[in-house]
Amino acid sequence: MASDSFTTLFNAVDLYTDLIMFQADCSLQEDSNDQARNRTRRVGLVITTLLLTILSASCASLVKSTDHTIPKLLTPLAEAKFEDLIRQLQPFTDLKSLRTSQAYLLFIDAEASERYRYEADSTLILQRPDKIRLLIQAPGIKTRFADMVSESNHFKVAIFNPSQYRQFLTGTNDADYSEWLAKLKGKERGSSLASARPFHFTEALMMRPLVMNDSRFVFGIEEALIEEPDTRQGAKKGARILRSFYVISELETLPEGQGPSRVRRRFWFDRANGARFARQQIFDQKGQIATEVQYSDYKKLNPDSQDTWPSVILVNRPHEGYSARLTFNEEKFEINADLPTTTFTLENSERLPETDLDKREKKP
Repeated sequence: MASDSFTTLFNAVDLYTDLIMFQADCSLQEDSNDQARNRTRRVGLVITTLLLTILSASCASLVKSTDHTIPKLLTPLAEAKFEDLIRQLQPFTDLKSLRTSQAYLLFIDAEASERYRYEADSTLILQRPDKIRLLIQAPGIKTRFADMVSESNHFKVAIFNPSQYRQFLTGTNDADYSEWLAKLKGKERGSSLASARPFHFTEALMMRPLVMNDSRFVFGIEEALIEEPDTRQGAKKGARILRSFYVISELETLPEGQGPSRVRRRFWFDRANGARFARQQIFDQKGQIATEVQYSDYKKLNPDSQDTWPSVILVNRPHEGYSARLTFNEEKFEINADLPTTTFTLENSERLPETDLDKREKKP
């Protein structure tokens, strides 16, 4: 197309030049020197036109090249209504209790991932409203790493291994222990288990119900586009994609004059995967992301329930510097089971060194 247009331009220039020369010869009878100058001008126009044609061909080849690093929207996209998306959360909000003794747990310390990367079997037990017990032990040999319980905003953590970090911790779920953690990091960096608290895992599976009929809470829905590498088979090297999500935000409004509304939670639904529930973000009082949970590989884990559950859950605590991945299988995944009253009792039976984090945080 560009070459044709420049050919037309050349012909027009040629015709116009001939016309000028004809008029000049008839009316002014220019001498031979003028004709020589006209020929020179004409040759210059031809050379200019040829250069433009060559440049046009080069530009055309540049336009046709493809940059695979420019992200493309991943399609097709699922359509879903607000009510349909909220319905996906019901298995988590309706859950009364859960017990599984066949959960695989991977702890990753963000600051020392090579040194503190624990792979373990675990027993996870939950009971509404806020009870949780998590026993972490080495695969096969059943050596205990840690045992954690949480109830009524208080937690206990018994750390058995590594042996240099053996201790029995007690504290409050919503307290700020950043100073204690900073001192721990100021020494030789401790285990990520020292930052972990059992309630970090509670809302990953046993969510607080959404309060839809309370004027204090407002819900919004929007689309979010996340750029990520294209890992599909046959994708070009360096190719990027945009993944579309429906995002439902839960906001708590404050009385007039007492400050702005506060985002409490966000729920993400992957539109490239049937609008499946994929992520939950939980925010603290400062508006920071306290916990981010990713859900994947949904399966029917309990034969007595028609619900599918994510068999892989990744819990990330960015401000504590660790993440934990729980992997469930179809065995011993009990939903709403009856639990003994002693299930959430943890005593310091091995006489570990005790640390009451609330007392340590008190100023003299």
